[in-house]
Amino acid sequence: MEKFGFILGIEKRTFHDQDPVNIAASELMRELHDALHASDYRGRDLEQLLVRLVFCLFADDTGIFEPIGLFQDLITLRTNEDGSNLGQWLTQLFGVLNEPENERQANLDEDIRAFPFVNGELFAERLRVPSFTKLMREVLVRACEFKWDAISPAIFGALFQSVMNKEHRRAQGAHYPTERNILKVIEPLFLDELRAEFQRLRER
Repeated sequence: MEKFGFILGIEKRTFHDQDPVNIAASELMRELHDALHASDYRGRDLEQLLVRLVFCLFADDTGIFEPIGLFQDLITLRTNEDGSNLGQWLTQLFGVLNEPENERQANLDEDIRAFPFVNGELFAERLRVPSFTKLMREVLVRACEFKWDAISPAIFGALFQSVMNKEHRRAQGAHYPTERNILKVIEPLFLDELRAEFQRLRER
């Protein structure tokens, strides 16, 4: 409960741009962004892809996906080392994350079926299927190995502000998720339940 105190409003928590863990996370996503951008996968599709990947990485380390490491296993064990089928796997995963469990196809791959339904419209929009190379896959594998539970969801917006430099942002008119919008996504997943639990404990 203590680690979520800043979310529940019982502890003021400050994050600094120079925190090493935040810098490391930002560098990983910048590296993936630059590789995809150089391959002409750009614009809204690219930014939405990165937001979804960061969510999956965070969810994989914090128990939103169960068991922990579910996303990492999918990436490392089911995708080709040359990255050739990674985009297809991600596209299928994003579709499943947007489907309630009782509405999914009966013969769905078991590794994909294990992922939960994610409420909040994060995976509702259909993106172009990204084409990955071996290098791009290696970056994503390294991101899977990073400890995302050390990153607060409240700084996701700032993280993505640092993914692209100011010239790229100005040229593309890119928009980034604000802390308010991020919390709209994650509140139905676990924050509402945490707040209710905290309130019950206070009333005892």
